[in-house]
Amino acid sequence: MLVSDYIANFLVKKNVQHVFGYTGGAILKLIHSFIDTGKISYIQNYHEQASAFCADAYGRLTGNIGVAIATSGPGATNLVTGIANAHLDSVPTLFITGQDYAANTLRQNGSRQNGFQDLDIVTIVKPITKYAATVYDKNLIREELEKAFYFACNGRPGAVLLDIPIDLQFQEIAPDELIGFSYPPPPSFDYKAIPDIIQSIQNAKRPIVLAGGGIQLGQAVEALEYFVTITNIPVVTTLNGIDAVSNSYSFSGLHGNTFSNLAVQNADLLIVLGARLGQRQVGKKPEAYTNAKVIHVDIDNSELNRVMSEDISVQSAIKPFLDQINIKIKDVQLPDFSAWHVQIQNWEDKYCATTHMSKEGLDPVRAVKLLSAIFNNDTVITNDVGQNQMWVTQAFRKKGKQRLLNSSGLGSMGYSLPASIAATFACPDSQIIAFTGDGGLQMNLQELMLVGQRQLPIKCIVFNNNSLGMMREVQKRYYNEIYYGSSTEDFVCVDLEKLAATYNLGYFRIENEEQIPLLKTILEDKKPHLIDLRIAFDSLLSNRYDESEIFSAEKIV
Repeated sequence: MLVSDYIANFLVKKNVQHVFGYTGGAILKLIHSFIDTGKISYIQNYHEQASAFCADAYGRLTGNIGVAIATSGPGATNLVTGIANAHLDSVPTLFITGQDYAANTLRQNGSRQNGFQDLDIVTIVKPITKYAATVYDKNLIREELEKAFYFACNGRPGAVLLDIPIDLQFQEIAPDELIGFSYPPPPSFDYKAIPDIIQSIQNAKRPIVLAGGGIQLGQAVEALEYFVTITNIPVVTTLNGIDAVSNSYSFSGLHGNTFSNLAVQNADLLIVLGARLGQRQVGKKPEAYTNAKVIHVDIDNSELNRVMSEDISVQSAIKPFLDQINIKIKDVQLPDFSAWHVQIQNWEDKYCATTHMSKEGLDPVRAVKLLSAIFNNDTVITNDVGQNQMWVTQAFRKKGKQRLLNSSGLGSMGYSLPASIAATFACPDSQIIAFTGDGGLQMNLQELMLVGQRQLPIKCIVFNNNSLGMMREVQKRYYNEIYYGSSTEDFVCVDLEKLAATYNLGYFRIENEEQIPLLKTILEDKKPHLIDLRIAFDSLLSNRYDESEIFSAEKIV
């Protein structure tokens, strides 16, 4: 068996059904081996960065590993942004790169380059992967594949990369003689703190569960919903955890909803589940984030007590922790937190319009709320980065099994469109919506070719204000309204109607709220559409730091 065929069969055994990539001389043999299995579909993007984002989204949606492949040199370096994105958001992903002939890359002669497109991609990506290696010995291919999969999927998930020289791909091996990876023993988690956690809940008057991205990644959605049902504790999420559970009080953080932030600020017990408490969540002064007693559960021990002083810290995968506490708490007499729910609901009623900041034209948050009303219960929504990301997340309220994917840690513009492409393969029966700004769209604009070519049923909704609005807001606050890089001389949106025609996509323009219900028929068809959501040039985004007077006035003493 050839090494390339062994790699392909290994992926099949791991239930990998789709591989995203862009062809090149150093990976042709691998791509042929993948397709020849008859069980792996190879999806070719029009840029390797998009392939990496596809692998990321695929991993988030399927619960299995996402895989992308690229050739040596520029193909490999084009993956880097997507690798970092997956790693920082803890998504299990495998990136396979082709490499020049081993004789060239192993030659230690001080030369900058010995072959063609040979590049040490492993050293480049080591800081943004859990594991990265070039495989030079054909007899180590099994061990390296098993090791890479183990690191990607176990503990805190993340990105891994295997670099495969072109000549190694053609070498013959005897699969039965290959040595496997020596797996470490499974982790044993200590749950001795659970009685203290239950006691803390019994003593609380205003508890909050802060649900992070670890809920979906840890396949703990049902366990969390059960915990919330039996305890009646209100749930607020992080940006990455926004689709963790139905009936949450939206997300808190820098651009979180006012009522969500008020709930966290006034909580007397904060139970953090699978969230890293990054700066955009807690702010530059974490001590001012909340006065609550903090209980933090996370698979990564380095995240515990990293940001703020925690009263109880538990290193554990989220699902087994919830399974254990659910067993112990289901028969415990707990306080009635109904009044606390009423208080948060009152804040929501009072401050729900704080995100509606447009003084003219179509308000983006109101528009998303109206659009959400006609989305299906299984809709997969992908989000880009900038003001548009926060507008969508502020308006989102999960229905049924809906998903909302965000590039959170890296915050990479250009994520949404490739992520939506992956969603069509990961969730072929679901409605797929890609929200993007007019800036993010043009970061991976070429992927519209794939959408039109395959007629993928993606509805790409573009917030079109001819503006890099997030940068303009920063420049207005801190740079004396000098708009270098974000003026109309530096940035404009492409003519979306002509673009849609070029890529064989449907086109629909929305300029007022009355037009939004007309989209229902378009959303339900199986064709791709580019939807031009016209908003005001200087549409604004709410910011927690602008609401200090509200937080001061509503503080419960």
